[in-house]
Amino acid sequence: MENTTNSCYAYNGIQVAGGALNSVKKPCGTARHNDSPSYIFPNPLKPLCKSLRQKEITGRPDTVSSISTNTMAPNQSPEILSTSASDSTIDSAPGIVSELQNLSIVEKRSPEQEDDYEVHEDEFVTPDDIEASNNPDDSINTDKSDSLEEQELEAAFGYHVDLATQEIQHERRPIYTRALLECVKRWADQIRGEFSLSLEQRSLHHIDADGLNKNPYRVWNWNGDLDADFLRVEYLSRAEMHPDFQSRYGEHSDQIEALRRYNKDHSQDCIDAPYTFITFERYFSNEHRNQAKMAEYWKAIMHTKDLWIASSARRQLQETFLEIAKTCAPITQVVCFGLGALNLNKMFYNSAIQYMAVFSIIQTLNEYYRKTHPDRPLIKLVLQDPNYEQRDYEILQKLFNNISFVSDPDGLLAINANTLVVMAFLPVQVPLVQIIADLFSENPAQGPAAILCDIMEVDVEKWEYSFSDRASLATARHLMNHYEKKGDEFGYHGLEEDFMEDLYGEDWRERKRLYWLNYMDLWVRKIGTNQERPS
Repeated sequence: MENTTNSCYAYNGIQVAGGALNSVKKPCGTARHNDSPSYIFPNPLKPLCKSLRQKEITGRPDTVSSISTNTMAPNQSPEILSTSASDSTIDSAPGIVSELQNLSIVEKRSPEQEDDYEVHEDEFVTPDDIEASNNPDDSINTDKSDSLEEQELEAAFGYHVDLATQEIQHERRPIYTRALLECVKRWADQIRGEFSLSLEQRSLHHIDADGLNKNPYRVWNWNGDLDADFLRVEYLSRAEMHPDFQSRYGEHSDQIEALRRYNKDHSQDCIDAPYTFITFERYFSNEHRNQAKMAEYWKAIMHTKDLWIASSARRQLQETFLEIAKTCAPITQVVCFGLGALNLNKMFYNSAIQYMAVFSIIQTLNEYYRKTHPDRPLIKLVLQDPNYEQRDYEILQKLFNNISFVSDPDGLLAINANTLVVMAFLPVQVPLVQIIADLFSENPAQGPAAILCDIMEVDVEKWEYSFSDRASLATARHLMNHYEKKGDEFGYHGLEEDFMEDLYGEDWRERKRLYWLNYMDLWVRKIGTNQERPS
């Protein structure tokens, strides 16, 4: 067995983690208030299952196959394109499906069965539901067990650790450097390449990497999953790497549990490796083969597009970004993380409006820049989400031509000084903002021009952080020193009632659904003397 030790990088230290998601309750589609919140879906802090990442909100894990980029003609409008589409039936993906996800099919089906299968969009089935239906006498005990597990999860999410002291111990050096992410990419590409090989042809059996304290740990092996055909890159947040969190609540983190499986001799240690790889066999959707189903998707999305074009929210968004363009570094690409797979179930249809908004942002910026530079290349759109299916590739490429799909960590490595980064409703366990702050800590002028992300607490005086914190002390320093938060940019944006019903269903009021941008903040990089001025 080959011993592959990751010597491509070394980190001598750690930066602090943390930053809590603000407790915000907002009237539907309007202003924010700092009242204590009632539960508002989607709530990225709400524990969903035994493992913190085992069942996530649809469209939120971490890797995807790359698709070739379609280029757009110079005279072609970047606005949502109306063409026709074609589609299929659905399979599910064990290991990454959400407790909230619509699991109409939970097994692979033969080709003969596929043509006759009808997907029931209103079904709301989870693996736990299936098990409970087979064992009705266990339902009471299951409910009690679930309640205890949820209490334990809430305790895990809320447990605070002193990351500031840990940061000082490691001399405030960044963890997620470009060198580290490039090594992650090399390993990820190599693992994916092994999927298509027979067992006899595979040469990569495991990967070792140094932790923060230079101790080597195994970050991946086949671990018996010889039929695996899908890879997730999992990054640990600062809280997860803290020894106190690992000793108390490590069992609730999929990343820590994976590292413990890979390092059985160190299962009681604090394994401070910043990343790990999880491989498994994924069942992919066949909906793209079903023309009737794809036509249903297209009809729904075109109706949503019409509502969006006529909405005040679109006009508000265009006005906001016209003003931003006047003071922001020029944007040449938009890189999006976790916008989500398309789903006609109203529980998850919110991703459609997120794409519409991104398309309109790009259209607005293109029109602004081309007034003074008619030959300026159109802004590129880069999408990364592990939940994408072939259906999503086909539909999204018909909606917007200048688009590419990438795998983790290619989205992170694509970010540069002329990038608008968009991330929506990522689970708090995905430390994306912490990674971006690390990635550009030594050269902040090369960091993204702007970041549109979930609301988070940014406090340079805060020293203790919990697993539910998105930011960190290092993240707070980076944002406060080099970025400006554009006030309450989206607090007063909203959608008309018929539009809210189209997106979320007739019961959107009862479920307290809000327009997605009401949950977002916009950070714009400050323009310094060594930075490019806006065009």
